[in-house]
Amino acid sequence: MATTHAGVKRSFQQMHNIEGSPGRVVSASNSRETSPRSRTPVGSRQPEGIESLGNFTQTTPTVLPRQSSFEPDASVVLVGVKGVGKSSLGVLAASAYRRRLIESERVFFDVTGHTAAAYRKLKGSAEYHRRHHEVLAQLLEQHTKNAIIILNFADLENSGADILRSFAQKHPVIHVIRDAKSVSAYLNLWAEDRVKQLLRLSGPLLRSCANFDFFNLSADEDSEEGAQLRRSDEQAWSEARTANGPFLTLKRAERDFLKLLRNIIGDHDRGPSHQSAYPLSQIPVERRTYTYGVVIDMNRVLRGEVELEDAQIGADAIEVIVPVTGIEGASSPSEPVGDPNLIAKAFSMVRRASILPIILTVARAENESEADRARRLELGQIFLRLGPEYCTVDMHLGDATIEKIASGKGRTKVIGYKHFPERLLNGWNDSELVFTYHNMHRLGCNIVKISMVTNREMDNFEVKQFKRRIRENSTMPRLICYNTGLIGRTSLCFNYVLSPVRARKDEVSCPRTGGATPLVTAKELTHALFAIFKHEPMNYHIYGRDVSWSLSPAMHNAAYAACGMSHQFTTFSAPSLDELQGLIHEHNFGGSAVVQPYKTSVVPLMTVLSAHAKAIGAVNSIIPIRELLDDGTVPDELRIMSSRNRSGPVKALWGDNTDWIGLRACVRRGLSPANTIRPNSTGIVCGAGGQARSAVYAMLSMGVRNIFVCNRTVATAHALADHYNRLIDDDVIKDAKESDGTPARVRVIESFTDPWPQDFSYPTMVVCTIPAQIKDGSAPTSFTVPDSWLRSPTGGVAVELSYNPMVTSFVLQMRPQAKRGWILMDGFDHLPEQAFAQFELFTGRRAPRKLMRDVVLHHYRDQQNKIASAGKA
Repeated sequence: MATTHAGVKRSFQQMHNIEGSPGRVVSASNSRETSPRSRTPVGSRQPEGIESLGNFTQTTPTVLPRQSSFEPDASVVLVGVKGVGKSSLGVLAASAYRRRLIESERVFFDVTGHTAAAYRKLKGSAEYHRRHHEVLAQLLEQHTKNAIIILNFADLENSGADILRSFAQKHPVIHVIRDAKSVSAYLNLWAEDRVKQLLRLSGPLLRSCANFDFFNLSADEDSEEGAQLRRSDEQAWSEARTANGPFLTLKRAERDFLKLLRNIIGDHDRGPSHQSAYPLSQIPVERRTYTYGVVIDMNRVLRGEVELEDAQIGADAIEVIVPVTGIEGASSPSEPVGDPNLIAKAFSMVRRASILPIILTVARAENESEADRARRLELGQIFLRLGPEYCTVDMHLGDATIEKIASGKGRTKVIGYKHFPERLLNGWNDSELVFTYHNMHRLGCNIVKISMVTNREMDNFEVKQFKRRIRENSTMPRLICYNTGLIGRTSLCFNYVLSPVRARKDEVSCPRTGGATPLVTAKELTHALFAIFKHEPMNYHIYGRDVSWSLSPAMHNAAYAACGMSHQFTTFSAPSLDELQGLIHEHNFGGSAVVQPYKTSVVPLMTVLSAHAKAIGAVNSIIPIRELLDDGTVPDELRIMSSRNRSGPVKALWGDNTDWIGLRACVRRGLSPANTIRPNSTGIVCGAGGQARSAVYAMLSMGVRNIFVCNRTVATAHALADHYNRLIDDDVIKDAKESDGTPARVRVIESFTDPWPQDFSYPTMVVCTIPAQIKDGSAPTSFTVPDSWLRSPTGGVAVELSYNPMVTSFVLQMRPQAKRGWILMDGFDHLPEQAFAQFELFTGRRAPRKLMRDVVLHHYRDQQNKIASAGKA
């Protein structure tokens, strides 16, 4: 990312006191957890609520049935020891879901006039326990809906744990965890070893009261983003990048925690994650064809031996294998299944590094004992507490165990897996396989996975016939089936769903019994699909008046090569659309990106438009359709996606727009929690061309209600505003109205010299769509916004869409604003983001994101060096 922020992390008190917040957060500004700078070293004093830790470890925690399904408005409780970041996460969740934030510490003080420690000292332990029980029970009783509740470890003392366990039967309770080093640094009292003991002793009680776990990664554990920050000295145009640390860490924590909440209670008022706008996010992995799950070992993740960004290239999901025993770094050798905190940490490290869904799987050892099976059951239950997208359950555990795990899956999808370590008598024609499939369905599995050892080449073809027989009688659950071993590799080419693959840089090792070690990579399987003509080489283009300077070919071609695709992406400059007519009807035409000045004029050539392109009135992506339905109509997007990478006559054209996706991603990433979108939030779009249309649409999709447009040609600005206001009034844009029916409005500021309209808040979103060069490219334009428009007390996000040149007048204007809380996102943020979506549309596969970002920056630098060298010559 090319992001600029020169400030430090704001205190959350500033975030709470934003006037006009519809979900006004209460009582959180006194949180000592959210503002570490307010701490004062107090020598050897113990943190409040920890002094009686021994009282909690003397009894075995009561265990109640774990609940995983809740009403969408059910209040959520966060609980954990001090220093794990509960209040920070609570603020993020309360802002996103527009809920009240209730903190037990503050409530106890408001009711009694004393802190818990002071009240205990004044009244004695017996009276404190009685009063605390009363206040806690009343707090939970009064806030059963639409609240985020923060409880401390001390709240579990005496009868507090029983009260919370009862509350957890109808409400999500999340146990927040953090590494001992960070907790020790926060407390500023105890050595790290003592904090480790605290976490180990408190863990069983906290987990017994909660139904979910969240490991809150610290800044120094963000390997991918940290590496990007450390590379900033190599990028002269982003010299301020290193100031981003606190902000980026907070944004990543927000993304990860809200992902967990979505998996528990669904989407929130701020709208779905910006990742949900990407085409493949709308299609579950198991419904797509030829998908791969890259298999990685949990211990290697914890040791930092897996390059997670590289490992996921070409994959559609990440499968984390957790050993039954031998979890390295466990805090207690006597822990039955190792340290659950380490499992949670590994899960969070993978979640932080990828947008791909995660599959959690327990490794299956040879000659398992009954104790091993019991551990596998416990690990499965630990997995579900983390809220993964998928959890694998081995059918060897028995029907009763499978049903028990599946009954508590919540929104997690269960993959029922059975491996046959010896070839069945009749191979894939054996009746036991059909029974296994239907039995897994009966037990509540969402996906069925069957594998078999083979030494017969014919089994690779018979597995296809087995799959066909199953599909003729049942379409659900989806079926994963393949052979294992060296000969069985061929069968993976015929498996449609989540074929297991190894990371690109992992060494091939001899497969253990059961074929547990994948022998092929995603790139090799994709290459094999081209070799057997399942997929075919396609030609892609970027089409515009002058695209000779475009960085898109370098980005897309590098992605094709990394994924094992034989495609080619080229530039095509033309003075009109005439030559496009010939390109789009070639048999190996895969798709085309369209840039100015043709984004609107190409619309009439399309057979059908996506809802987004239709609303925006502009197309930047053309996708050929080679198969129509029997009635001659265009199929749905799933069918279109499934037919990518195939040549043949073009029967129709699908027009889409990914510019708005890239813009929305940039705006969302740049908005701090202080600038959470509220009914009074305001955005300004500078310009009124095709990119401006996408920018307005992106803001509307995020729930921004007040959008202004300013353009030198005022009539064009009014036309754009009128276009969207008509769509809003006609209910074409679903996110453009509040729940009470109040519509968003797009308004025009007549001139860049006008003062900001006094009836509206200062903008927290500024998007510059004005080209940095005049049309013939001979001279740069000079554009800035009035400084009087940049008076938002909490700063905001500024987006510059131009990247040639990179440092525009607008960029130079916004850089000094970093100290006032403004985050700058430039063309090198937007260009890859929209290209990720384009890659998905063109190929039906996830884009290798880090690779594409790195390539675009590398090639831009090469271009600039060549220009500089030519000038000197």
